[in-house]
Amino acid sequence: MKQWRSLIVDDEPFARLELTRLLADFDQITIVGEAGSVPEAQEKIECLSPELIFLDIDLGQQSGFDLLELLENNFQTIFVTAFDEFAIRAFEVNALDYLLKPVNPSRLNDSISRLGNPYREQPSTFLKPYDKILINTGRSNRFITINSIEYIEANGDYTNIFTTEGVKGTLHHTIKKWSERLPSTFCQVHRSYIVNTNQVEKVIKKENSLVDLILKQHQVQIPVSRKFKKNLKTHIS
Repeated sequence: MKQWRSLIVDDEPFARLELTRLLADFDQITIVGEAGSVPEAQEKIECLSPELIFLDIDLGQQSGFDLLELLENNFQTIFVTAFDEFAIRAFEVNALDYLLKPVNPSRLNDSISRLGNPYREQPSTFLKPYDKILINTGRSNRFITINSIEYIEANGDYTNIFTTEGVKGTLHHTIKKWSERLPSTFCQVHRSYIVNTNQVEKVIKKENSLVDLILKQHQVQIPVSRKFKKNLKTHIS
């Protein structure tokens, strides 16, 4: 079993102690040090070369994001914080997971189970159906779960997200990045569209062996391009 050399970065000593206690149940985690500030964490990382960092966002006068900007991204990061409003930024910096305090042991187990190969060998951060992300709805920011997404539409460097609950929002994330991270229930069917195959109501056959998809909630007609048709067949029998 691979041992993950881990560093806990949190400005609260009790929080570091509690996380250390929870991590004692995981044989693959070896805690090599702790830090309570950005300068201390930077020094420990450069000295100890951890492969995994459990990182709080609020580190006094600086933040966990400030720390990441100072370092080469050659380790995995699991955010452990009391602030849920930064989840989308954590998503964009390729954090492995985003845990809210007090840490639920079951969620921590899910995070640890995601550890596979060292970070530099892992092309992306994989999302699970119940993971939450923050999207901009125009009037406000709103958290949605991944499995509530009905389809995703390309919009330049952004994407439009449509949910089964009728929520529409945008995210600074390309279709390509989405396709690398979404669970297997999602399928890219066109250069501009990804659909949740659980939300496909009907497949309409067209000329030249092409098809369109009708989705349950929005009843929109999503085109399936020839390039991605074979990809769809692996998701819908």
